[in-house]
Amino acid sequence: MKLDKDRFMVNLDVKHFSPEELGVKVNGDFLEIRGKHEDRQDEHGFVSREFHRKYKIPAGVDSAALTSSLSSDGVLTISAPRKLADIPERTITITREDKQNK
Repeated sequence: MKLDKDRFMVNLDVKHFSPEELGVKVNGDFLEIRGKHEDRQDEHGFVSREFHRKYKIPAGVDSAALTSSLSSDGVLTISAPRKLADIPERTITITREDKQNK
């Protein structure tokens, strides 16, 4: 998981799963990623794989704008922009308090 000033991003190696075997959803404040495939034969016998990952979506991330993509080498990338504050920049005056004996 990576969070920088303007983007939230998760990268996962899912090369053992096809796109149809993967699921990505937002559940409340969490991003959930699942992958599952049934028994497949390999050189050692049969293997099945399953995973379920949950990530807390950080405050300020626009979860409605989450996107996901799967690269040709099997890396799933989910990302969303951070919401930019609509507060304009302003200068804050520094006031000085003089010590006075009473």
